[in-house]
Amino acid sequence: MSRSVTVIVEPDPSGHRYQAVANVAAVANEYDDVVLLTSTGASTSEAFDVYLAETTFLRVEEVFTEVYPPTREMAAAVAAKARELDVSTAVVMDADQSLKKWFYVARSEFKGLPRKPRVVFMLTRYPAKLKLTDSFGWKFRISKSALAVVAMATGTLHHVAGFSGRDDMTKGWIVKRARDPEICSAHSRDRAAIRAELDLPQDRKIVGIFGQLTERKNAPLVLDSLKAAGLDDVDLLLAGSVLPEVWEWINQLPEADRARVIVHDGFLTNELMDKLVAAVDACPIALTNNGPSGIMGKASAAGVPVITAGSEVRARELVATDGGEVAELTPESIGAAIKRQFAKDPDAPRRNTVPPATADEFSRSLLGVDAHGKVLGRSPRR
Repeated sequence: MSRSVTVIVEPDPSGHRYQAVANVAAVANEYDDVVLLTSTGASTSEAFDVYLAETTFLRVEEVFTEVYPPTREMAAAVAAKARELDVSTAVVMDADQSLKKWFYVARSEFKGLPRKPRVVFMLTRYPAKLKLTDSFGWKFRISKSALAVVAMATGTLHHVAGFSGRDDMTKGWIVKRARDPEICSAHSRDRAAIRAELDLPQDRKIVGIFGQLTERKNAPLVLDSLKAAGLDDVDLLLAGSVLPEVWEWINQLPEADRARVIVHDGFLTNELMDKLVAAVDACPIALTNNGPSGIMGKASAAGVPVITAGSEVRARELVATDGGEVAELTPESIGAAIKRQFAKDPDAPRRNTVPPATADEFSRSLLGVDAHGKVLGRSPRR
């Protein structure tokens, strides 16, 4: 007897999106066959080769001509699969934009389907934790929740999850919490050997910024923080795809500043990313998006302290996991936080108050299934 199918929609292969796809697909494959709907050329990308090439059970179909297709096109692609296969579940992995129109475009596209799939949305920019004074954040959160309720009322959406901090053990009401997993295949205990392998300096401390290096990662702010704190023996590592505007800043640095900025430009395989994270003495994350950080998870798993600024979610998590220092988004505050962290005993045990966030837990929370693959809550509409 043939199995039903889970369809995963992720047109964009950039960054580490396919790592999340691999995690979700592994859980879905316990009870379903799995099909990935993605964009043209995605299966030949570096990210696919790193995260999905060995996922042999996954059927990949390049049905989108762009990485950000219109919502109607995504709904139509899901409907087309549901007419061809016995689709039990459709998962839209980065659904923040799709949420705005899904309730009416999916209703028309799904009309006449022999079996309407259970639809799951993953919101990557939903603020799970907010200060009461954050009026913008509350408006953002309420609007997303309202759109989710409307879509659920039309029967086109059944389960919505959003990233939450690793300290957040609550389930969530409308938008369910999915704790961002902390996974790293390298560890700071092997820092000296990793630095030798990657030709990084052994005699200086290093702080690192990782991933796609955009202006939002605030590399100039971090370098200024090192100078503000008088940390002349600390270098800054920039590792990942460096965008032109960041290269422009790097190339205009005075000679003394440029000498302490180490650049590792290009796509990072998961193995290389993990080694680079484990090789640094601290990870400053100076970002204003109020959400968890995948790099913060890697750093936590690698035993590397994080300096966070600009996020209530990351600040709460850092306190709960004893994973570093919290700062304000200024050079003086970040520099002082780095200095405080470096003054600590690196061998002192962490006072972590929460269990590790695993890829399996994340995927089950996202899919809305229990340890046996059973759907939590209401049954899908047919």
